[in-house]
Amino acid sequence: MALRIKFEMDRKGITVPYPRLFDKIRSNHGFRDLRGRPDAAAAIIEGLASPALHEFLIDLASPNAPLFSLGCDLGAHREKRGPKRLREVAGGYLQVICARYGDNGPEDYRRYGEAAAALMMRAVVKDEWKISLVLTAVQLNLDGFNGLVPSLWIWFWAHGLATEQAIASRERLIASLGQALLRHDVVR
Repeated sequence: MALRIKFEMDRKGITVPYPRLFDKIRSNHGFRDLRGRPDAAAAIIEGLASPALHEFLIDLASPNAPLFSLGCDLGAHREKRGPKRLREVAGGYLQVICARYGDNGPEDYRRYGEAAAALMMRAVVKDEWKISLVLTAVQLNLDGFNGLVPSLWIWFWAHGLATEQAIASRERLIASLGQALLRHDVVR
């Protein structure tokens, strides 16, 4: 059982909103503003594949949520190297931004990530999790606001001996991440 967390900074950034993008690698349905729309969050395709992500997206869309989602995805693969018990991997990402996006700077996001990581360290019991917290600049054009703001792009991986074990571990990871990030004493 272990949790490895890495903090880094993305040098590129993204623009929100962004359009749909489908190619050989990606199946991105584009940005949907879910703030205050738990009903719309319940219909997000990626959430339908994961009960934990489904619940997390609905929580992020609630009117009083301290964060909201900019995008997410899930996947699974087999790693050829490493211990056999860790070769099956189920992971994904969730990119979040503070509901009060104009009031929070990069250091706030680092602090949020560190606080969430400390809570998750207590939650990992029998799992092998890896999380990368990537501070990512966003050119945001919402609510009449048009400017550059930080966000937190959270990449996560759960390892297991079999695909089913890795997916079950990923569900626990996402649930733990949701509980940690949505605590109002973590995000102000």
